[in-house]
Amino acid sequence: MIEKLYNWMMQQAASKNAVRVLIFVSFIESSFFPLPPDPVLAIVVAKNRHKAMYYAAICAIASVLGGFLGYYIGYAFFELIGSKILVFYGQMDKFESVVTTLNEWAFWIICAKGLTPIPYKIVTIACGFAKIDLLTFGIASLITRSARFMLLSFVCKKFGEQFLNFIEKHKTATLVLIVLTVIIGFLLVKLFI
Repeated sequence: MIEKLYNWMMQQAASKNAVRVLIFVSFIESSFFPLPPDPVLAIVVAKNRHKAMYYAAICAIASVLGGFLGYYIGYAFFELIGSKILVFYGQMDKFESVVTTLNEWAFWIICAKGLTPIPYKIVTIACGFAKIDLLTFGIASLITRSARFMLLSFVCKKFGEQFLNFIEKHKTATLVLIVLTVIIGFLLVKLFI
């Protein structure tokens, strides 16, 4: 299965579908999907280094647009959808304190959480539920998601050849590292949100 996932990512990174896959994963990750777009972005940039910042910008824009979907889920469909997502991430018991903190420090919390492996969808849903100002939400999301994906793209552009060689030699270890990053994100959510 790991080999298939790796081969699929490499095929998508080199295919005409690379941008569509990157947009799709970035969009759904910000509202409900558990896996981050970082691995897809990293491979796409490593294989197409001359377009690194273009891919980072596309990833950031799709992520912010997906964040607005997460916001809308929290705003209009919290009971129907948002609460189930929070239960999935084990956040219902801490949700009230998250909303209280968001009401006081929304801009800074969005910026901080958008850079970490903490699942961004938790923040987007909470912002919608708390009815955080949309302009504040949009600007903070654009800043933090752009910074995150541009930094990753810069690193992958600079070390693209070494990155691809490492992945090729250590496919299993790389995918295990990706899964561990997701698990760490879930643990951080449980501990700090």
